[in-house]
Amino acid sequence: MDECLRTDSGSPSGAARGAGLDLFVGGALGAWAVRAAAPALVRQVVCLDDALIAVAAERGHAVFAGDPHTDAFVPARAALVVGFPLILRPGLIARYGDAIWNLHHGLLPHGRGVCPVFWALWEGTPAGATLHELTAALAAGPIVEQREVAVLPSDTGGRLEDRVQAAAGELFTRWLPRLSAGARPAARPQPAGGSYHSLAEFEFMRDEGRYEVERGERERLQRCLTFAPDRVTLS
Repeated sequence: MDECLRTDSGSPSGAARGAGLDLFVGGALGAWAVRAAAPALVRQVVCLDDALIAVAAERGHAVFAGDPHTDAFVPARAALVVGFPLILRPGLIARYGDAIWNLHHGLLPHGRGVCPVFWALWEGTPAGATLHELTAALAAGPIVEQREVAVLPSDTGGRLEDRVQAAAGELFTRWLPRLSAGARPAARPQPAGGSYHSLAEFEFMRDEGRYEVERGERERLQRCLTFAPDRVTLS
């Protein structure tokens, strides 16, 4: 069931709509973001994971625990998405006007879709983090700012993931106060080209790839797939 949890910072439904932004979170970076964000900057944390809900409440955040596409959800004037596991529908995105952004674990236009860190390492494409406007098209919105991360020959998926998450954390720390205060940063269209990979493609490489790649590439594939438990970032 979707519900708003009252915390020391108050219920979202009782707060002024302009106070702070909605922070949509999931995964390891989302957990870090909840801990790093001052409650005064966040009107409500939106999440589905019980552990994240508990962390947010402990930090003094108001929490919307459930699917934000329901009628029970009342949006703030702006939103920042950090690892949220649901694809936001066009109707919900439209409720924010042009004031919703996503923190993506790829150096767009490279790494659209699922597991951008794995694909950067496996395909030898650029890696990094991108803050971009969230649009109905997946990871296709105009770019606000990026941080490129070097891809090293010795990298495992986990090592590169750690550096990409650090870069994403820098963008989060820089932009959360500004977006919460009502800033509407300039953004540039994404360049042509880049890459996109679906969840099915990643799962195939994870589960069947060792049977499909040449023998000499199997060790490299294993390194690219070596992540700490629960640290594969899907978006």
